[in-house]
Amino acid sequence: MGNQTIDTALYSCPARLGKVVSAIPRSIGDGFTSLHFSEEQFGGEIGPLMMVDHFIMTEPTFAPHMHVGMSVVTALFDDARGALRSRDTLGRNLVLEAGELYWLTAAMGAVHEQLPEGGARAHGLQIFVDLPDRLKSMTSHALHVRAGDVPVLEGAGYRVRVVLGVSGGVTGAQGAPQEMTMLDGSLSGGGRFIHHLPPGRHAWIYAVSGDVVVGYQDEQRLLGTGQATSVGAGQAIEISVESQAGAHFVMLAATPAR
Repeated sequence: MGNQTIDTALYSCPARLGKVVSAIPRSIGDGFTSLHFSEEQFGGEIGPLMMVDHFIMTEPTFAPHMHVGMSVVTALFDDARGALRSRDTLGRNLVLEAGELYWLTAAMGAVHEQLPEGGARAHGLQIFVDLPDRLKSMTSHALHVRAGDVPVLEGAGYRVRVVLGVSGGVTGAQGAPQEMTMLDGSLSGGGRFIHHLPPGRHAWIYAVSGDVVVGYQDEQRLLGTGQATSVGAGQAIEISVESQAGAHFVMLAATPAR
């Protein structure tokens, strides 16, 4: 065959799973603790996600504060107790309860505050999402997703709430300024869940509690409690999330910011 060369790039399959990242613990005052992640920990490869805090709040902690050019998303887990009061300059004054989500799109700017009421224990994620330049000048608005409106996927060893976006043919809430899928999943011992990641999307997967194995073809990442990994954008793929002893995980998937 002479000196013919083969372009190995045509036959290779680049790695899609990122490194395993451990959260940074922090506390503020007597009533707020969190496990904190930033985009920089993942090499800037999870945008539009800027920061994610896995938090527990039992006392008022933050004074009313301004956000501009971004979205602030509060997603409470099913084990949250009591009411989290959420107020903002969009005129919203509502109570968030277990399993609910509030997406505040503070494009041109909005002031908000959130505080637990009467012995509440707010437990969930606060997700900071960058807005593309074309949306930074839009009017600020909000999306409130009630727990009873969240569809659930159930199968052998898994129960997954499709809070936003689409998974397994089930569609969660729509109305966020940019497309995002949020899955809040529980696995029993030996449970395995598969999510179809569409082309051009990447994902962030977090072990809220328990150990989970994230897999794609021959790649695997073992996540312990408080650890996360990423999945790079590319062709459509099937991502598996499984646990030998049972676990609680969250997956966020979106179009890369860059």
